[in-house]
Amino acid sequence: MLMDTTVMDTAVIADVSVRIAALFVKLPMLTGFSVQHSASLSRDRNNAPLAGELCIADVSVEAWPGFQAGPAVCDAIGQALLELLDQHPESYDALRGQTFARTLH
Repeated sequence: MLMDTTVMDTAVIADVSVRIAALFVKLPMLTGFSVQHSASLSRDRNNAPLAGELCIADVSVEAWPGFQAGPAVCDAIGQALLELLDQHPESYDALRGQTFARTLH
């Protein structure tokens, strides 16, 4: 994670890391997404409102024949991040501008 420890304590960073990793396990087709301030998004970037001015954007999935990533992917990301924000409101500023990607080897 590219989190700044001056913004959040180590326990919060660890919780963010665990939750994001779990999200990628839960959604094997998910390859990445970002969390952006709504004002920074152009109309052509896919986005879903999250909390306050935060939006989920740039959701990327690895599709296979017959698979269509619908709103369920964004809903699952949103639910996980809203739970995180509910438990750690201080993570709001640290999430803004972050891109999360599956590690591929």
